[in-house]
Amino acid sequence: MSQHIEIPAFLLEMSQQMHQQDNRITAEPIWQVRCKRYLVTQEGYNDHHWEIFYGEDGDYSTLYRSDDGDKSNLAEWLLEHDAEWCKTWLFESDKIESYHDEIESFADVFTQAFIEDFDVDSDHYDLPSSLTKLHFQEIEEVIKSCLTEADANWFIRRKQHDYPHLYTYVASMYLCPQMIELRNWILSLTKAEVAA
Repeated sequence: MSQHIEIPAFLLEMSQQMHQQDNRITAEPIWQVRCKRYLVTQEGYNDHHWEIFYGEDGDYSTLYRSDDGDKSNLAEWLLEHDAEWCKTWLFESDKIESYHDEIESFADVFTQAFIEDFDVDSDHYDLPSSLTKLHFQEIEEVIKSCLTEADANWFIRRKQHDYPHLYTYVASMYLCPQMIELRNWILSLTKAEVAA
């Protein structure tokens, strides 16, 4: 005795989406939602960038990122919190002589000199003890895996606020026979549209 089973509408919709989506030249595709994260590493060991930051008791604030290059936050922090270090740097680096007498205060001289001339990439100076420099490696973290691009994009719209920038990546389910069989069955529920 044959039993008729009605296919749920969401499976038919999923089948159509799977026929229409761009698989990015990937066999047996599955859509991943990913974000980039950064882990502390040693200098020269797969490092992506480095940061200078201050803080204590788990509350830290980044003053400079080498992949950004904006030194203004670091200059302002140093001026406000360690003027002696700033004076030492200015005089030892001979940068102070290149600025004119019309600059009225040391604060103006330092800010201008630091932002324009400070070589934050140099290893020829020690940072004040209140600052820390760490190197970071970049990793990709898989947040979610979906059978369709539409499902992956829905998740991004719904949860982007909880993560760093989310994006989709197509991976292959190669050598995952049960997942491939499930995908093929879902695809078989509708016919692929033939381009005119």
